[in-house]
Amino acid sequence: MRILNIILVLFLFSLTTTATIRYVSKSGSSTPPFTSWETASDSIQKCINVCFAGDTIVVSNGLYKETFKVTIPLTLIGSGADSCIIDATGIGSYFSIRVEESFRIRGFTFKKDGSSASIFSIYSLQNFIEDCIFESTSLPSIGGMVSSISIKNCIFRNCTGNVYLTLLSPLKTGIIENCISISGKDYFSDFRLEFGHQTIRNNIIIHNSSTVDANIGIFSDMPSTVYIHNNLVAGSIEGIVLTGGYSFIDSGLICNNLVGYKKYDPNFYWAGILGNANIKMINNIVYNHNTGLYIPTGVTPPITYEGGYNMLWNNVNDTYNCQLKETDMVADPMFVNDTVPSWNMSYDFHLQKYSPGIDSGDPSILDIDGTRSDIGLYGGPYGEEYKYVDIAPRKPYGIVPSINGKDIAIKWRKNSESDTSHYIIYRDTLADFTPDSVLICKIQKDTLFTDVFPEGLAKVYYRIQCVDKQGNKGDASDVISFVLSDGGEYKSEDNYDYHLYQNYPNPFNPLTKIGYQLKERGKVKIMVYDIKGELIRQVLNEEKEAGYYEAEFDGSVLSSGIYLCRIEIINGKGIPVYMNMRKMVLIK
Repeated sequence: MRILNIILVLFLFSLTTTATIRYVSKSGSSTPPFTSWETASDSIQKCINVCFAGDTIVVSNGLYKETFKVTIPLTLIGSGADSCIIDATGIGSYFSIRVEESFRIRGFTFKKDGSSASIFSIYSLQNFIEDCIFESTSLPSIGGMVSSISIKNCIFRNCTGNVYLTLLSPLKTGIIENCISISGKDYFSDFRLEFGHQTIRNNIIIHNSSTVDANIGIFSDMPSTVYIHNNLVAGSIEGIVLTGGYSFIDSGLICNNLVGYKKYDPNFYWAGILGNANIKMINNIVYNHNTGLYIPTGVTPPITYEGGYNMLWNNVNDTYNCQLKETDMVADPMFVNDTVPSWNMSYDFHLQKYSPGIDSGDPSILDIDGTRSDIGLYGGPYGEEYKYVDIAPRKPYGIVPSINGKDIAIKWRKNSESDTSHYIIYRDTLADFTPDSVLICKIQKDTLFTDVFPEGLAKVYYRIQCVDKQGNKGDASDVISFVLSDGGEYKSEDNYDYHLYQNYPNPFNPLTKIGYQLKERGKVKIMVYDIKGELIRQVLNEEKEAGYYEAEFDGSVLSSGIYLCRIEIINGKGIPVYMNMRKMVLIK
């Protein structure tokens, strides 16, 4: 056996010694065969033309305005994606690189424009693309038919498409790992693989389009096996879609993904995770989306929901055509920084201490520290170990004050954090008061507070604060005021029969909620204007019954600044009964 190993090592060494390293640089003499920096080629294609199978091309920093074609097995190494740039804008009508043989490539930025332009057009065997950046292409940056493909540590910026590859047979493999896709353009899918053994894990996909005709984040089509792990998919109209029916799939798992931040229309069941196969969906969080878990109808034989231990929260619909299992939960995940994902990466989806998702995943799956898996983005064997942070509760919101004679009532929305304990209500005679223990009026668990207007006072003010089970106090609410009018009538300082509340959070980045109240049924219009008074967006225009409501506003595509939120309410007789406007501050 030892002799065989020695023979194998010598054979491999002989293969490596026959390969040649060639160089490309703008400062070389461009003298073939380009085997030193001094004689380096000034063009990548020129260097490819003199190569033999197995050669390696090293490219120095610089801007290379060209397209090229690879027809033999090669390795291309750039000196760094930040400074080694292949720019094919305005050159060629279709591709920047056409690959017809096995290749490895890393360390470049690729740019391409045009309505029918792609960066990689691949029709070859084994391919490895690592540590590259792709910018502003129209067709998928990487597209074609391959035997196998490995795409790792790449960044896709503002591309209309990213990866759309067909594996040539059910036995071939494709992996997309640790990549980032950020775009505001509309297109079909970020990462799409067809057939074969597919692995898509630890990727970040953020789509910031302001329109509803957005993309699918991850599209797995007719795989033999599929493993979709620990991906963040935000802003896609459909997050993770698996199609092809279970007859194609031997095994697979959709596990520990976070999908969310794309509400659309309650009459359409756009999917957070769509499983068009009897494949397990486990330990995922679908949050603030149109539909959580989606199982298609009309499939023969019928498809059932396999899996469990998923968390759904704040979706228009938690499920479509499937029933949640006992191990699933509808609960606030309690993220550290629950901010809509955007280009500045200001969000933080690690779980807070006391999140219901901690150690609540499938018990057969372990985190990397050996404990039972967490639900969500950082759980499972491909997640990460981190310290859980205990964060104070959110500020109380959805506050609705009312008064009847001298009897005061204040209602608000219950905090959704699982470790919420109680509320402190403060009272003072000054409008700008700071909550203090001497000003405590009442401590209670309920979200309805009642009081009597104090004798001898013309004004009284309240603030509410949430406290968790560890004693952490959140920010106090905005001031709630009641007055005694000159006519001797006790009333809210504002008319709360109809009301536009201050948006929360405010300032916001980029998602905020606008609360409003109706005394009776009416048509509600909510518009957002810029500071110059130009209409930015109509947020709402529909009939509502009496009660308190919230509308969501997404400022992903807006610049930082002050915006104006205006409400108009028209009653059933067509008469305007309420109008108001508040300032909102967007900070990115």
